[in-house]
Amino acid sequence: MMLQNEQIRRKRALMSAKKSINQLTYIKLIDFEKSDSKWIDLFRGALSDFRKIDSSPKFQKPVGDDKSSYLVWIKSSLDFLKGKENYFIPVPNGISPVWANVKILDFEKAIEELWDSSPTNEFAIADKSTGQIAQVYSEEKYYEIHIKDIYKETY
Repeated sequence: MMLQNEQIRRKRALMSAKKSINQLTYIKLIDFEKSDSKWIDLFRGALSDFRKIDSSPKFQKPVGDDKSSYLVWIKSSLDFLKGKENYFIPVPNGISPVWANVKILDFEKAIEELWDSSPTNEFAIADKSTGQIAQVYSEEKYYEIHIKDIYKETY
């Protein structure tokens, strides 16, 4: 019975995630990552490290600017990820965490969509081929961008 409930929960989460991704114009679903994936464990660990009290962002910008200023800053800060087609993201606004392999049709417009799709203007994006992950979020008085290469140390 518990397995069946878990399967139902997972199915609902996937349906919600698919609906969220389908609302995005510049991000297309390739497939959902299995919940027991080593990639999820690796990248989720990095996300957890970013939220630690003593973590240091690679970039930060004071809260209070306009949207276009933040987007220019984020896009230039994430330039190292540009040029790929396939990425790995936690799907925004799902009913429970779901990670997806996605194809990005236009990097800059996709970054803007990820920013806009979150009520708190936060998102994460990763590249499995390089092991790089970045997370953008607001922390007190600053927007922060944390970056980590799971194959190396944070740079």
